[in-house]
Amino acid sequence: MPTGDVTIPIDLLRDVADALLKLPGAKTCDPSSQRPIVGLSMEYCSTVYVAGTEDALSWRVTKPLRGSYNGCQPSSDVTDSEHSAEQIWIVGYIHNHPCGTPPSTLDLTVWPTDAFAGKPALAEFRMIPGNPAPAMFKGQALLMASALVAERTDGSRVFLRYFPTGEIEQWSQQERRWRLLGTCIPTRTRYNSAPLCRDGAVQLLAE
Repeated sequence: MPTGDVTIPIDLLRDVADALLKLPGAKTCDPSSQRPIVGLSMEYCSTVYVAGTEDALSWRVTKPLRGSYNGCQPSSDVTDSEHSAEQIWIVGYIHNHPCGTPPSTLDLTVWPTDAFAGKPALAEFRMIPGNPAPAMFKGQALLMASALVAERTDGSRVFLRYFPTGEIEQWSQQERRWRLLGTCIPTRTRYNSAPLCRDGAVQLLAE
C-alpha cells in the first residue's frame, strides 16, 4: 500500500494507463474537432479496489471493460482469487478519454455526488454485499475517487482524479503533486455535457 495517499495513487494510474491506452481506439481523436470519432474512438474502464486486511491492503484493478466512443459503465461486481468478499472494498473507477477532455457530467454521476461540501467524502457505503465500510488502512479511512487517463498528440499523458464532493485534480508532472482544477457538479443535461463548476470551466494544466 503506498504511504501518504488514501485515494487512487499516481503510480497505480500510470500502470493502468500503460494498459488502457494500448487498447484499440483508446487514443483515437478527431484532430480538427478534438472530439471522439464514432466507430473508431473507444473508452475503457476498470474498477479500483483494495484487498486484504486493515494492516495489509493492496491496490488492485479489474480487467478493463469496453465501452463506447463516449462512455464506459464500470462494474461493481468484483471477485479476487486471493481474498474473500469480506476483504474486498471498491474505492473507485478508472477510464480513458480518447481526446483528453476533463470529466463530463456523465462521469460525475458514477458516484452519488455531494459537491461543494469542502472535502472528499469517505467511502461510507458498501458496493459488495457483506463488506464492512469504509475501507480502512491502519486506522485511516480510504477516500472514494474516480479517475481518467489520456494521451495528448505529443505523447504526454494526462492524469485526473475526481471525488464525490466534486473536486477535480490533475497530476502535475512538473510539481510532482496533485493540483486542484475546480469543484464541479453534474448539469441537468446528461451524456457528455460539461459539468457546472464553481469557478468556471475546468482548464487542464499546460504541461
